[in-house]
Amino acid sequence: MAKKIYTKKLTYAGMSLCLLSFFAFILSAAGALADPVGKLVYNNVFTNKIDFLFTPDIFAYVNTYGLSCALAIFSLVAFFTSARAKGKKKLDGAFAGFLILFPLVVMITKGIMIYYVTVKGHFSNAITMGYDNDKFRVALSLADDVLPFIAAFLLFIGGLVIAGRLMGEDFAVEIPVAAKTPDKAPAPIPMTTPQEQSFAQPDMSQFRKPDNAEPVMSQSVVEPEIPQQTEPIEPPTETAEQPVEQTAPEKCPHCGSELKSGAKFCSVCGNKV
Repeated sequence: MAKKIYTKKLTYAGMSLCLLSFFAFILSAAGALADPVGKLVYNNVFTNKIDFLFTPDIFAYVNTYGLSCALAIFSLVAFFTSARAKGKKKLDGAFAGFLILFPLVVMITKGIMIYYVTVKGHFSNAITMGYDNDKFRVALSLADDVLPFIAAFLLFIGGLVIAGRLMGEDFAVEIPVAAKTPDKAPAPIPMTTPQEQSFAQPDMSQFRKPDNAEPVMSQSVVEPEIPQQTEPIEPPTETAEQPVEQTAPEKCPHCGSELKSGAKFCSVCGNKV
């Protein structure tokens, strides 16, 4: 019996990934536009005018803010992809892998830059002892690294959410498939039935009749006859008076006088009869 495995590998985005990717796009775009926007603010606030803040040409701009621009584009793509797959299961493991790996690289890179600016650079001296324009430059340089770092962290959290949903919803089901016979007819699927319990047969040898035994005639049992109940016979009613036999009166053995019927003493002599 052949088996075919069906595996579900898609999940939905949900509102959380949409919000995370949207805020990541805003932060990464702000970090990428920090130089031109910062130059405008600097020229409007401070008296001395400048032509550029950190990057004098396009090549220096790409070298400095290229990672922030790439993160902004990636955040925008993640936002539209998650918005399109918010109510449908269209996201797979490859999308979750990109959401985890690329933001992780950005976080490591920007983390090293933040460490260099705060510890190895002159950040503390410029904040405490520098002029206002120096403080503005150092704070904007730190924001160029902090904002993309936060954006990459938000996308990294979104990738972990998608990966968790994929691991929680992924399953495999094995379905038996009947193998085809040579005449292209599907083979019957055997039905599984519970195994029948086998019972040991009792030894009937002790009940067998020996070979030299004489045949026994079967005796018929005569059941006793139950007398049938008959109706009670009523005594015949006397229709005519029967004649009463008249006996001769008894006489006293002593005096010979006649005795009355049933008398025990003679009324003449008084002797007992």
